[in-house]
Amino acid sequence: MGAGKQKLPQFALIKQFLEQQIASGELSSGAKIPTEQSLADSFSVSRMTARRAVQELADMGMLTRTPGSGTFVAEPIKTVPMIAITNWVDAAKQSNTHSHRIISADAVQLAANKARLMGLMADTLVFQLNLLHLNNNRPIQWQQICVNRSLAPALLKQKMDKIDPNDYLQWVCTPTKSDYQVSSVLPSASQRRDLDLSHQDNTSCLSVERRDWVGESVLSISTMLHPAEQFYLGDPLKDVKI
Repeated sequence: MGAGKQKLPQFALIKQFLEQQIASGELSSGAKIPTEQSLADSFSVSRMTARRAVQELADMGMLTRTPGSGTFVAEPIKTVPMIAITNWVDAAKQSNTHSHRIISADAVQLAANKARLMGLMADTLVFQLNLLHLNNNRPIQWQQICVNRSLAPALLKQKMDKIDPNDYLQWVCTPTKSDYQVSSVLPSASQRRDLDLSHQDNTSCLSVERRDWVGESVLSISTMLHPAEQFYLGDPLKDVKI
């Protein structure tokens, strides 16, 4: 096959379209954007695909979600450029090479430090799931997700071997914003085993902690570990043309 422009995923086309509408002024600050269903119909894709495009723009601060009212173009904010955080699991899903394995799923009492991060009382029961994400059957991410039971009460009743719990949460309780923390950690023995790193006792992992919000309430906190030698933050540096 000859070299040519790589075709963008459908969600990226929707995202690009909205970015162009905002940049050109067609969608000005405070303007309401088309609904997810309208975007899905216009681009002949699923609503989940349209939702991903809108959510990524919301995560970037370009859009704001107001439950019950819709999604609007955010007021421009002057910020220091951030390093892009690549979601490798989403990339695997787009290429249809993703699979997942549930390690455990239970209702547990929150530790005090995590309760504070979720704005809940200490010892509050939450849903806690540990799962492994794979790309072409190769482990790429170990994830622990703690979910506010009041916002997704039927979570543990789902067939989690069939549906990624992250996708389920997107459907029933779409986050309105997310915040992140990135660090380097040494995985536990069980995490090394799950990530197929048992032979590398001192290997660090890239840890991404993500907190998802719905309005003023915290929906979930996720800890995601990635084998450090496989991944990087930001965009690859490109050669300078001479």
